Amino acid sequence: MAFSDCVTEAIDEQELEAMAKHESKEDRIFAKFKRRVALAPDQVLRYCRGGCPLWVSGENIPSKTDIPNCPCGAKREFEFQVMPQLLNYLKVDCLRESLDWGTLCVYTCEQSCDHGNEYCTEFLWKQDFSAEQF
Repeated sequence: MAFSDCVTEAIDEQELEAMAKHESKEDRIFAKFKRRVALAPDQVLRYCRGGCPLWVSGENIPSKTDIPNCPCGAKREFEFQVMPQLLNYLKVDCLRESLDWGTLCVYTCEQSCDHGNEYCTEFLWKQDFSAEQF
Protein backbone atom coordinates (compact mmCIF):
# COMPACT_ATOMS: atom_id res chain seq x y z
CA MET A 1 0.00 0.00 0.00
CA ALA A 2 1.40 3.42 -0.98
CA PHE A 3 1.92 6.13 1.64
CA SER A 4 -0.72 8.36 0.04
CA ASP A 5 -3.24 5.51 0.36
CA CYS A 6 -2.45 5.28 4.08
CA VAL A 7 -3.08 8.99 4.53
CA THR A 8 -6.29 8.84 2.53
CA GLU A 9 -7.42 5.79 4.44
CA ALA A 10 -6.63 7.36 7.83
CA ILE A 11 -8.49 10.63 7.15
CA ASP A 12 -11.56 10.37 5.00
CA GLU A 13 -13.31 13.25 3.27
CA GLN A 14 -16.04 13.60 5.91
CA GLU A 15 -13.44 13.98 8.67
CA LEU A 16 -11.61 16.66 6.67
CA GLU A 17 -14.84 18.58 6.13
CA ALA A 18 -15.68 18.37 9.83
CA MET A 19 -12.22 19.69 10.71
CA ALA A 20 -12.57 22.55 8.21
CA LYS A 21 -15.92 23.60 9.67
CA HIS A 22 -14.36 23.91 13.12
CA GLU A 23 -11.83 26.46 11.94
CA SER A 24 -12.17 29.44 14.25
CA LYS A 25 -12.28 33.12 13.34
CA GLU A 26 -8.85 33.35 14.95
CA ASP A 27 -7.55 30.64 12.58
CA ARG A 28 -8.94 32.47 9.54
CA ILE A 29 -7.39 35.81 10.54
CA PHE A 30 -3.98 34.25 11.16
CA ALA A 31 -4.21 32.24 7.91
CA LYS A 32 -4.89 35.48 5.99
CA PHE A 33 -1.90 37.09 7.70
CA LYS A 34 0.36 34.14 6.77
CA ARG A 35 -0.84 34.16 3.12
CA ARG A 36 -0.11 37.87 2.73
CA VAL A 37 3.27 37.63 4.46
CA ALA A 38 4.23 34.72 2.20
CA LEU A 39 4.04 37.10 -0.79
CA ALA A 40 6.91 39.19 0.65
CA PRO A 41 8.43 37.24 3.55
CA ASP A 42 11.30 39.74 4.07
CA GLN A 43 8.98 42.75 4.33
CA VAL A 44 9.44 44.54 7.65
CA LEU A 45 7.25 47.59 6.94
CA ARG A 46 3.86 47.54 5.27
CA TYR A 47 2.67 50.95 4.04
CA CYS A 48 -1.03 51.44 3.28
CA ARG A 49 -2.09 55.01 4.21
CA GLY A 50 -5.85 55.13 4.68
CA GLY A 51 -6.06 51.35 4.32
CA CYS A 52 -6.41 48.63 6.90
CA PRO A 53 -3.75 46.88 8.93
CA LEU A 54 -3.04 43.23 8.36
CA TRP A 55 -3.93 41.82 11.78
CA VAL A 56 -2.22 38.72 13.20
CA SER A 57 -5.08 37.96 15.56
CA GLY A 58 -8.75 38.63 16.14
CA GLU A 59 -7.87 39.80 19.64
CA ASN A 60 -6.96 43.36 20.60
CA ILE A 61 -8.10 45.07 17.39
CA PRO A 62 -8.75 48.75 18.12
CA SER A 63 -12.13 50.35 17.65
CA LYS A 64 -12.40 53.86 16.22
CA THR A 65 -12.74 55.22 19.75
CA ASP A 66 -9.44 53.58 20.77
CA ILE A 67 -7.52 55.75 18.29
CA PRO A 68 -7.20 59.29 19.70
CA ASN A 69 -7.51 62.34 17.46
CA CYS A 70 -4.43 64.24 16.38
CA PRO A 71 -3.51 67.29 18.51
CA CYS A 72 -4.89 69.45 15.63
CA GLY A 73 -8.31 67.81 16.24
CA ALA A 74 -8.45 65.73 13.05
CA LYS A 75 -8.99 61.99 13.12
CA ARG A 76 -6.05 59.66 12.70
CA GLU A 77 -5.90 56.99 10.03
CA PHE A 78 -3.81 53.89 9.58
CA GLU A 79 -0.58 54.65 7.71
CA PHE A 80 1.86 51.78 8.14
CA GLN A 81 2.72 48.78 10.23
CA VAL A 82 5.93 47.22 11.49
CA MET A 83 5.84 43.52 10.73
CA PRO A 84 7.09 40.86 13.16
CA GLN A 85 9.73 39.79 10.60
CA LEU A 86 11.81 42.74 11.84
CA LEU A 87 12.48 40.72 14.99
CA ASN A 88 14.55 38.29 12.88
CA TYR A 89 16.75 41.15 11.63
CA LEU A 90 17.13 42.44 15.18
CA LYS A 91 18.26 38.91 16.13
CA VAL A 92 15.69 38.60 18.90
CA ASP A 93 15.84 34.95 19.85
CA CYS A 94 14.54 34.81 23.41
CA LEU A 95 10.87 35.70 23.83
CA ARG A 96 10.87 35.75 27.61
CA GLU A 97 11.66 39.27 28.87
CA SER A 98 12.37 40.38 25.33
CA LEU A 99 11.08 42.61 22.60
CA ASP A 100 8.14 40.94 20.88
CA TRP A 101 5.03 41.84 18.93
CA GLY A 102 2.58 40.50 16.39
CA THR A 103 2.27 43.82 14.57
CA LEU A 104 2.82 47.48 15.38
CA CYS A 105 0.30 49.76 13.64
CA VAL A 106 0.97 53.48 13.28
CA TYR A 107 -1.90 55.92 12.91
CA THR A 108 -1.24 59.47 11.69
CA CYS A 109 -3.27 62.64 11.13
CA GLU A 110 -5.60 62.21 8.16
CA GLN A 111 -5.13 65.94 7.41
CA SER A 112 -1.31 65.64 7.49
CA CYS A 113 -1.23 68.72 9.69
CA ASP A 114 1.92 70.85 9.71
CA HIS A 115 3.78 71.28 12.97
CA GLY A 116 6.57 73.34 11.46
CA ASN A 117 9.99 72.12 12.53
CA GLU A 118 8.61 70.23 15.52
CA TYR A 119 7.99 66.53 15.75
CA CYS A 120 4.43 65.39 16.28
CA THR A 121 3.69 62.33 18.36
CA GLU A 122 1.79 59.76 16.35
CA PHE A 123 -0.27 56.89 17.73
CA LEU A 124 0.93 53.28 17.81
CA TRP A 125 -1.24 50.21 18.43
CA LYS A 126 0.57 47.03 19.47
CA GLN A 127 -1.09 43.73 18.75
CA ASP A 128 0.46 40.54 20.08
CA PHE A 129 -0.02 37.07 18.68
CA SER A 130 -2.92 35.33 20.42
CA ALA A 131 -2.24 32.58 22.93
CA GLU A 132 -4.09 30.15 20.62
CA GLN A 133 -1.42 30.59 17.94
CA PHE A 134 1.30 29.01 20.05
